[in-house]
Amino acid sequence: MTIGKRTRARASGNTEHDAERSPRAVLIAQALDALRFHGWFFCVSDLGAPWAVQLPGNRFAAVHAVLDGACVVTVQGHPEPLRLGPGDLVVLPRDDIHSVADRPGRRPMPISAVVGIDRRDRNATTFVHGGSGARTRLLTASFVADMRSAAGLVAGLPAAIPLRAGTRACERIEPVLALVRAEAAQPDGISSAVLRRAAEILFIQALREALLSAQPTTGWLAAAADPRLAAVLTAMHADPGRRWTLAGLARLANLSRTAFFQRFQTRVGQTPAEYLQDWRLRIAARRLRGSEDSIGAIAAAAGYESPSAFARAFRRATGQSPKSFRAAREPA
Repeated sequence: MTIGKRTRARASGNTEHDAERSPRAVLIAQALDALRFHGWFFCVSDLGAPWAVQLPGNRFAAVHAVLDGACVVTVQGHPEPLRLGPGDLVVLPRDDIHSVADRPGRRPMPISAVVGIDRRDRNATTFVHGGSGARTRLLTASFVADMRSAAGLVAGLPAAIPLRAGTRACERIEPVLALVRAEAAQPDGISSAVLRRAAEILFIQALREALLSAQPTTGWLAAAADPRLAAVLTAMHADPGRRWTLAGLARLANLSRTAFFQRFQTRVGQTPAEYLQDWRLRIAARRLRGSEDSIGAIAAAAGYESPSAFARAFRRATGQSPKSFRAAREPA
């Protein structure tokens, strides 16, 4: 049967990460490398107590980083607030509705009602809000992914994952925060170009550390911790255009076809065929936005027998044709 057509620390700092070259770490790097964004919101906010704002969520994921001061983050449906201090971050893997405040119990104001945000642009470089009390400076970033299937990247993760200053998880993140702090101290304000790039780097690094530190029981990340399934995912990622068969994948996992299929579907939440098609389309989307390769060449590399078959699958996944998707990319 052919699958598809040729179609060292947790956030708490208590346990060590997987080794840098472990199958789990490699798979996370591959998944992040295939991730592309088509929308974002990022800003540095200067907040004075008392203050509290609510963010509507509904993006791919979000991150808040405390540059100075302190705050509490409360995710809807999870009443226990998460306290953050200087240099701490929190990753919200699904960008659920949440509030950020100077202390618990504040009644939040919708972010849409905050005066001072420049709404003519999709990114607000800075805004000032709140009273005359203790100051907090936050870097906030959230993104919309190109592919609907990208939500599977964060499947099974908790609603909020803190990354604490001074832990191994923040080693790669702290220089980015230092850059943003230095930029924010400039007398002429923050450069939107610097902030955007710094926010993107911080977001990817924070999401990577969150994925490394999480211990989900379902989703592809749970499968990445299973040596038998990790071997299969690695092979799919390395050669997405191959004519993979259920029997061939089961051999890689050293399982019978039935046992492999059931184990894969239980852990990942998708069949092997569904996962493979999602991965092929993510890689194709990256090439559409990041290269000048012909659509035919991209379709063939992704394992599709014809550009038309690729176009149909791509439209189902994104709501756009490959040509329209490519045309919508940002100019260099």
